[in-house]
Amino acid sequence: MSTITEASVQSARPTRFMDAVDRLKEEHDALKIRLSAVQAKAQSVGKMKTVPEAMALLQQLREEITDFRTELDRHATWEERELFPLLCSYFNKYSGPSMMPSFWVMEKDHELAETFIDSFVESVDRLSLPSREAIRETSSHLIQACLILNEHLNLEEDIVYPMAEQILDDIDSLFS
Repeated sequence: MSTITEASVQSARPTRFMDAVDRLKEEHDALKIRLSAVQAKAQSVGKMKTVPEAMALLQQLREEITDFRTELDRHATWEERELFPLLCSYFNKYSGPSMMPSFWVMEKDHELAETFIDSFVESVDRLSLPSREAIRETSSHLIQACLILNEHLNLEEDIVYPMAEQILDDIDSLFS
């Protein structure tokens, strides 16, 4: 996975784009930390000693993933309204393949993860007399959502960071 080096960020002039890249990195780091914690808890659900303990953890996870989803949606809205158009406007000036297929794949990953989150929430809400098997199945929806979202964030970085490097290199060239 490519990353943006501190030297490239520090050597370029401050721009709206640099602020966007900094925000992307900060938000992704925070989202990944929260996602990792949710995934670890979801994986531990099946290991709970009693059904009531497992149900309590599922309810807690339901609240946590709802909060996480709100943060993720806010982040995705910012990307769609500000970051991606900024990248597209810069790179559409060059001949070569379009970035649109990559953005489409990322959007589909996000939608698939949302489907698993919805499935998890609905399953938690339906568990009235839960069995261990039903609890494990319910938590598996959340684990799958976490796996997809983690891959989604990594793919986004694999696409955006090299583009950011190119833009920052171009900015350096202009101002050196």
